[in-house]
Amino acid sequence: MHISFCNRNNEDYQELLNALLKPIFFDFQFWFELNLWGSDYESYSIIQDDEIVSNVCVFKADILMNGKQCQALSVGAVATKEGYRGHGYSRLLMEHIIAKYPDTPMYLSANDTVTGFYPRFGFERVYEKLPTAYSKVNNAVTPNKLRFDNPMIYDYLCERVNISRSLDCLNTASINMFHIHFGYLKEHIYHIPELETIVISEQKGNTLKMIGVFSLKNIFFADLANYLPFVNVEKIEFGFMPCWDDLDYEMAEYKTAPLFVKGIKRKLNDFKFPELSVT
Repeated sequence: MHISFCNRNNEDYQELLNALLKPIFFDFQFWFELNLWGSDYESYSIIQDDEIVSNVCVFKADILMNGKQCQALSVGAVATKEGYRGHGYSRLLMEHIIAKYPDTPMYLSANDTVTGFYPRFGFERVYEKLPTAYSKVNNAVTPNKLRFDNPMIYDYLCERVNISRSLDCLNTASINMFHIHFGYLKEHIYHIPELETIVISEQKGNTLKMIGVFSLKNIFFADLANYLPFVNVEKIEFGFMPCWDDLDYEMAEYKTAPLFVKGIKRKLNDFKFPELSVT
């Protein structure tokens, strides 16, 4: 059976792909219109009667893990149209990708209904922990909010220097943009010009959920804490591995979507994968 391939902004292909993904997940058109589909993002699909009936996408992510850089494939958009399921199309696509990249580590975030599917291909379920700091923030300052579509944001995503050597993604600005434009983060983007930093955070009670931080210069966490536009914060939960030497935090147990990895030869230890880099 023929497997189709796309790794660029092809409007005709994107239209076919969205026709498959929209009823299963959501409408991807907003991301296609950002024109950020580059050669690092690959779609493998089966087309029948001029429609995509099954698909698997991978993103070639540059990962920094325990101070060493490697490439890994982030697997996503695994879908088969109703009426075509049960014919092994997803299995065929997964086997094709694994055969093409036999020595490349892979990872994916799944849902609870398909946890038995990925171990068939050598994937192992792993469990993240949540970096948590019991740090007080009480700054009565006026928030400097950014619109989600401010062009400045993409520059910060591409040029940030705050990199965690324990675990980080180095080339996922386009995936970060996907999450920012998806909608759930639109009201939580703050600019701190004094620190040349953008913070994506949401306060819930006395807990600050810090989803992303993008700095153009090296800063201390103490400096950042003094500018955060929040009050009565007693605990900070990070959606990524913190990089600041002056921050004390612990890795707490928490429930998250199932995460699977394949071909990871280095010990993961306690970790949190950057939420804004998950495909």
